[in-house]
This record gives sequence, C-alpha cells and structure tokens, in this order.
Amino acid sequence: MGIPADTKIAVDQADRFLQQLQEAAPSVAVDRTEESRLSRAGDRWPEAAKWSAAERERHLPAAVISPSSVEEVSEVLKAAQTAGIAVVPYGAGSGVVGGVVNDGVFVSLDLARLAGVPAFDDERGEVTVGAGMLGADLEAALNARGRRIPHYPQSLSLASVGGLVATRSSGTFSSKYGNIEDLLVALEVVLADGTIVRTRAVPRSSTGPSIAQLFVGSEGTLGVITAVTLRTFPLARDSRFRGIAFDDLSGGLATVRSILDAGVTPAVIRLYDGDEAAHLYERSGVPGEGRALLILGHDGHESVVASEESVALAAAAAHGGADLGAVPGETWERTRFDASWLERGNAGGTMIADAIEVSAGWPELAALHGKVLAAMDPHVDKAYAHYSHFYPNGGAIYFIFFTSGTDRQEVLDRYRNAWDAALSTVSEAGGSVSHHHGVGEARKDWMYREHGNALQVLNKVKAALDPAGVLSPGKLGLAPQAKGQAND
Repeated sequence: MGIPADTKIAVDQADRFLQQLQEAAPSVAVDRTEESRLSRAGDRWPEAAKWSAAERERHLPAAVISPSSVEEVSEVLKAAQTAGIAVVPYGAGSGVVGGVVNDGVFVSLDLARLAGVPAFDDERGEVTVGAGMLGADLEAALNARGRRIPHYPQSLSLASVGGLVATRSSGTFSSKYGNIEDLLVALEVVLADGTIVRTRAVPRSSTGPSIAQLFVGSEGTLGVITAVTLRTFPLARDSRFRGIAFDDLSGGLATVRSILDAGVTPAVIRLYDGDEAAHLYERSGVPGEGRALLILGHDGHESVVASEESVALAAAAAHGGADLGAVPGETWERTRFDASWLERGNAGGTMIADAIEVSAGWPELAALHGKVLAAMDPHVDKAYAHYSHFYPNGGAIYFIFFTSGTDRQEVLDRYRNAWDAALSTVSEAGGSVSHHHGVGEARKDWMYREHGNALQVLNKVKAALDPAGVLSPGKLGLAPQAKGQAND
C-alpha cells in the first residue's frame, strides 16, 4: 500500500485491478476521468480546501468505481484483495474531518447508486434503505407516510444514510431520540474478502456482542455498509421551541441538569455562549445583550409537550433564566440546517473556518468551555461555542472558530495549532476528542491517546476482517505511523 501513486508500479497495479474487475463484473461502472477523480479526493474537510495542486494530486484515487448492487460491491472487494489495491468507500462527501482522504494506490468506491426505493415496514415501524440514499430524501419519503426518523444533523441534505452510520452520527434531536446507533436495527455489509453479511432485524438481542454495532463508526475500515434498517417514529402531533436567556452559562447548565434529573427529556437542548448567541438574537429580533441562550424543543403528543415545557420553564426560572418566548426557538428551528458560516469562512485562500465537537461528563463540562477557548485563543481570530447534546451523565460542546494568516502555510499552521490546543485540553480533562463528526484525518493521531491499549482490540478486529489492509488503510489510528500508537 505504501507505493507512491506517481510511480509506474502504481499505475500498473491500478490497471491490473481494473482489468480483473471488469472481467469479473463487466457491469460495474468505472470512471477514470480527472474530473471524477478530483471530486472524490476529499470531502468538506476545511484543510483539504487549502491543498496545493501537488497535494491534491497525491490524494487522487486511481479510479472512481460506482456499483449498483451489493453483489457488485462484493466483486469489487474480491478483485481489490486479489490485486492488493486499497478501497476507500465514498458516501456523499459531506464529512468535515477528511474521512475519505487517502494517498498511495487506491480507488474510490462511490456508493451513490445504492439508493433505490426504501422498503417500508409499517407494521414493524422500520425502514430498510440503501447506503447511498441521502438522509433528507429518506426523511421526505417517510414524512409522506406519516413517519420520520428524528435524526437531524446539520448535513441531513448532504449526507448519505450509510455515511451517517459509518461515522457514528448525531442529530439535533438526539437528547430524546438518541444517536444513529440507537436508531439502527440491522445492516448489510460487505467484508474485505467480498463476503456479504446481513444482521437480523429484531428490537434487541442478547446473542453475544452486536455484530451490527461493530460497523457503526468504523469509517470504512472493517467493511462496506451497503444497506441499513432503521427505527421510525410517527410524525409529532405537536412541537414547541423556546428561548431562555441567562446571565452566564452556569445558570443554563444547571437548568439542563435539573430538567434531565426531573425525568424530562426535551428533544432539543442547545445552550449558546453569549458570543455565539448573538446571531440568534439578531435573527429573531430579540434583545440579547451578550447573554447565554438556551434553546429547548419539545415534541410528541400535545399533552406531553405542554407538561414537559412547563417543567422546563419552572427549572429555568429557578436558575435565573428569562423566558424569551417562542421566537428565538422557532428562529433556530427554521435556520437549523444553515451552515453558510462554514462556506463564508473558507472562501478566501488565507482563511479557515471550522468546528470541533467534543464530549465530557458533568464534572468537566462547565470548565471545558473556558479552558478550550483559552487554549485556542493564540491561534484563532475568533471562537465561540455551544453545548449541543446532553445525556444524564454529561454532554457535548461544539466550538466554532475562524483563523487567518498572511499566506497559505501560516493559516494552515495556525489552524492545526488550534486543533491541537483544543484536543489536548479535552484529552487532559478526560473527555472525548470527538462527539459526532468522527475521526478521519483530523483526529486519527489522537486515537491511541483516547483509547490507550484498548485500541489493540480494534487493531485485532481489523487484522481479522481485513488482513490484506485494503479497506481505508490508515484510518481510525490503525496505521503504524499514528502518533503514539504501539504495535499491539
């Protein structure tokens, strides 16, 4: 796998693989045009936007392969293992940490054609869908039947269902409905040797460790997810969104914990610091004056929604919260998929905008906000944060930052230093360096620091399922060159 992509040997290796593939599965679509290869060289990772032409060339796949069935995926992987060429699954390219970025000799396995028509099982309350279908398209199809999957990441219209599972995604309604792993019932996956595995769709099973969950968050390293079965829910009969202002974050955090301890679980709980709250105050036309802003969303049966909101507002008042009414909450709900700040912040050659989402337990959660912002401060122009997902034992913080430099190298140095400062601070505090964006290139060197020698379990699973190392080599910190990793 380590042969440079610009050598004659690499070209011969790719040619040999493609010839073997077309002999075994002539119907598989293969595209070697530069335009197609360029479009699959990266995702929405901000650092990739600053690549030089030479850097982009180094990450080009030898070809883009687009299977239309699970059987074709199987043939691709069989041929890849025989030829010894790496395969990097590609969903819809919405990731922001470089999950599809690779180098050396590899092909991009584009799963977009694995979409088709979802198979609805209304009696069981489940839907089975091809990995290539976009999350928003699946949600629209379900809504037309009076159902939904309340999994709403900001990238819903950009992300494939398979990609959501492969990166262990979380959505804005996670506090009530859980994350993607909680919604997953079963999956279909193709192993590195071409074996097609289908797990059984049951509400729960005690027949050993969950095989389906093994592939959640695996980022293409253990197998290629080709279809998933997910739980569905009825459309909410009522939904209410509200904004509550606090003089500081401590009152908001105390309120959230009081609400959860009371046994009430809002669908949406988002607590913005004063700096980030400013844009919501401005959009909603409600004076904020630098105060922290708590957005609460309740949905479901109308009587339950009303009761939950009553309990939540009482808890907020007890901790100094000022009820701002529905407008700030409804403004958030209306604009929740807007990520234009990311596009604007990355529009210039010497600017980068990005977000870092981490998680921690309640004892560390409050202090991490200030500690991380202080650690990042020397390396950024501006940064702010919000708490975006909560659990009975802690929550997640989402840091947004902007940095610039006099030239491309300076801005990249400042950007990488900001990431290192943030993740070091979180790791030292005992938190997790990723809550829902996954590992990709941005975090692979932090895997051993987070998992310690427990990472050897994943190393051994990888060695067993993919002994030739053809699936997404180097991802999840499993490559020997990963910082601090031992060869367990």
